Amino acid sequence: MSLISKLTPINLLEEKAKFLANPSYNPQFIYEEPVDVKTLIKYGLPQQKYIDLAQEILDRAYYGRNEQDLLMMEGPILTQTEVTGKTEKFLKLHRLEKRYKVIWSSSFVSRTTIDSSTIKYRIPSQFRKNELLGTLYHEIGTHALRRINYEQQPWFKKKKELGFADYLKTEEGLAALHSLMPSVNKYAYEMASRYLAVAYAQQHTFSELWKYIGKYIQDEETRWMVALRQKRGIEDTSQPGGFTKDLVYFEGIVEVWKWLKAHQFDPTSLYLGKIALVDVTKAMEFSQNFKPSLPSFFSINPEKYAQALIEIGNINVLV
Repeated sequence: MSLISKLTPINLLEEKAKFLANPSYNPQFIYEEPVDVKTLIKYGLPQQKYIDLAQEILDRAYYGRNEQDLLMMEGPILTQTEVTGKTEKFLKLHRLEKRYKVIWSSSFVSRTTIDSSTIKYRIPSQFRKNELLGTLYHEIGTHALRRINYEQQPWFKKKKELGFADYLKTEEGLAALHSLMPSVNKYAYEMASRYLAVAYAQQHTFSELWKYIGKYIQDEETRWMVALRQKRGIEDTSQPGGFTKDLVYFEGIVEVWKWLKAHQFDPTSLYLGKIALVDVTKAMEFSQNFKPSLPSFFSINPEKYAQALIEIGNINVLV
């Protein structure tokens, strides 16, 4: 059983209905098998320096605005046909149109996911123009290309025996930075709010967390999913604690941005495969003559890429 399946309550829908009918109720989740604390905190615990930075970003992003204001800045909402067309065009630009298929379903939990051969979008489609481009930069321009390059390496599926580190924080940090590039405001407010939610969940109940994140997330469905992500793995959610995986996205943004700054905002070596920052040198030694496939938003205009990352760093106080 995968970790995500293990952390998904088998009575999720019933408890969701109870909670939405009474937001002071703390869901009582049942799992296929017990989840131990070590599993819940395998990605670490919140750090004060990141909590402070996340709060500063949110204060700046939400100053005189609400969630809807921030979303509307990203352009008009696209139709499902438009999303499919723009996705297929982006795939073709990277010569991946034969590798990936676009699939839509109302049964998908996440709005967008990508695996080795499919891009899955949840119905109904609610992407705004710049928001979709950020998603394409994230899913195809980062995750897909790093995977494709990884498959060509001599160390493909041998990372554990060769001592490569966990790459998730680097993977998601780079993808999250890229998703901000087409944004009008370029605030990492979504990842920052998730970080604060993780931190708050460690000391509070489900109901208290729901109320806390309400000042940043007004949409009820999104708010439920964020609260659930932090408290999953807990049976009695009136107790403190929860799953801390969402830490990696925000911490990854900070760490990867600082790495890129130190390397003249050239991400080429990060595209050798699915690797962590600490393993870049090792990967380069294994693959000295390898030329990775790179995203168009970098290869076509490296200077524009660098300018966008510098702007993201300034706006989010990463400097």
